[in-house]
Amino acid sequence: MNGMVAVDEPVRVAVKTLGSGKIVPKSFVWQGQTHYVSEHGRRWSERIDGRQIRCFLVRTPSLSAFELRWDAAEDSWKLHRAWLLNAV
Repeated sequence: MNGMVAVDEPVRVAVKTLGSGKIVPKSFVWQGQTHYVSEHGRRWSERIDGRQIRCFLVRTPSLSAFELRWDAAEDSWKLHRAWLLNAV
């Protein structure tokens, strides 16, 4: 399978907190598999249902890309979308 997949599922994310207070996703667990982040792309914020959501575009060593979303008020993460390369 190649292309964009709408996911919108809760995921567990391991992050690194930088000295500036920024958080950087390092890995996430989706469908029972740990995906390690090899590259970080765009970061932005959106207001969804009155809540401030932080969005992170990341890439894994397989060259698949993922959009992770963090609701800081709830401290919860979702995998919103995935661009999968060479997935079965």
